Amino acid sequence: MPGLSEAAIDALFAPLEGYGRLGLAVSGGPDSLALMLLAARQAQGARSRFVVYTVDHGLRPEAATEAKMVVREAAVLGLPARALRWEGEKPATGVQAAARAARYRLMAQAMAEDGVDLLLTAHHLGDQAETVLMRLAHGSGIEGLRGMDRRSVVEGCEIYRPLLGIRPEILREIVDEAGLTPAADPSNLDPHYERARWRLMLPALEELGLSLERLGSFARRMEEANALVHAEAEASWPRIVAPAGTDVVLDAGRFAALNPAVAVRLLGQVLGQVRGDRSAPPLGALEQLARRLQARVPLKRRTLHGCLILSDGDSIRVCREGPRGGARRASGALTAN
Repeated sequence: MPGLSEAAIDALFAPLEGYGRLGLAVSGGPDSLALMLLAARQAQGARSRFVVYTVDHGLRPEAATEAKMVVREAAVLGLPARALRWEGEKPATGVQAAARAARYRLMAQAMAEDGVDLLLTAHHLGDQAETVLMRLAHGSGIEGLRGMDRRSVVEGCEIYRPLLGIRPEILREIVDEAGLTPAADPSNLDPHYERARWRLMLPALEELGLSLERLGSFARRMEEANALVHAEAEASWPRIVAPAGTDVVLDAGRFAALNPAVAVRLLGQVLGQVRGDRSAPPLGALEQLARRLQARVPLKRRTLHGCLILSDGDSIRVCREGPRGGARRASGALTAN
């Protein structure tokens, strides 16, 4: 295929050898059509291994026609396909996020019905670059700046992104060579949406030397750094963190000795455990609190992420934020230690 050698195509799908049936998320745009073409080439005589899923969100008049086009072209390639539709009321704001969530929910349900283990999406190097730039602009830390993971779970749908290192121009060449006419979603270049604004900026950034490849390499390095910080935080947990009923107590001296990035990660994990969910605390506030605790500055009362944090310089107690009487009892327990 143009732009990709046979060996390169094989390498894209090599990590999937242990899976059974695989789903393909195909919107009808050039990227997802290229994914479908690559999968058909890879499957060869076992094309029933792949199932194509396309979703009509009901947001544009052309969407139904585009879904039919995907099903038709999948049939030409010998791939089974299903067109799904997002029914019901549509939100007045946050439409793209809601559509994305609905899309993955619908495909996850269809995959369960079809015995499909994993969904492949056509996210590529340009998408990765946009994600890194958006998160950098939002002040993300190492964890966010690693960009999109090759594997993740979205709305209960396990996904894999085989094209994350491929430039979008190469994918368009594959589609052009096959003689297909991809669907054009005007929202992809609508500056009303943040991602589209960054997409429109990418050519200028490449001229300045900030290429897609360099942004992709940056994301990979951040992924490696994030793995190291995560591993160190996990290893430090038994030495520093101890349960105290429904609260958690940290050894302030050992916490102070941690690398600052590890301290922030560990503290975030503690707050998440005490609060009882996996949502991340605001990074800026978390960093500020970690710096103060590492300086062993006494804290009589500090709240963050639904938690109350107290410290006398020797130990740090974290409990769920509650009534003022509960806060006084936690403070007294810290003094008793």
